[in-house]
Amino acid sequence: MVQREISLKKDESLLVTWMAEPFRYARLVSAVSDRFPRVYVFDLHPALEYNRVQYPQVEVSFQRDYYETNLINGASRQMYRSVGSSWWGSKTVKQLLVAELAEAVYAGGYEIVDWGGFAVPDDRPANS
Repeated sequence: MVQREISLKKDESLLVTWMAEPFRYARLVSAVSDRFPRVYVFDLHPALEYNRVQYPQVEVSFQRDYYETNLINGASRQMYRSVGSSWWGSKTVKQLLVAELAEAVYAGGYEIVDWGGFAVPDDRPANS
């Protein structure tokens, strides 16, 4: 199934975009980015199913030499994966968050639609 999004272009003509349904998105709801570990928590829609458990949130925690992704369901946490800094090169935190949520392993991936007004480092490598 598909759904359409209709918007108005600058010249006042209609722009119709077709998207897969359901539209999968993430919203940043918590961020600690002023020290290590840098921790970012996203609400997911729809919730991610992993090992037959629904996880409505994902947390990405950055250390200097790796980052870790955890799935969250209330008080329950499931470590999902850990990625070493040798993999990410000079990518920024923001680039890594977008890539992590867009991965196919997340049941088709999620698009970040709202950064929640939080500052997310996007001008220096993630490990600095």
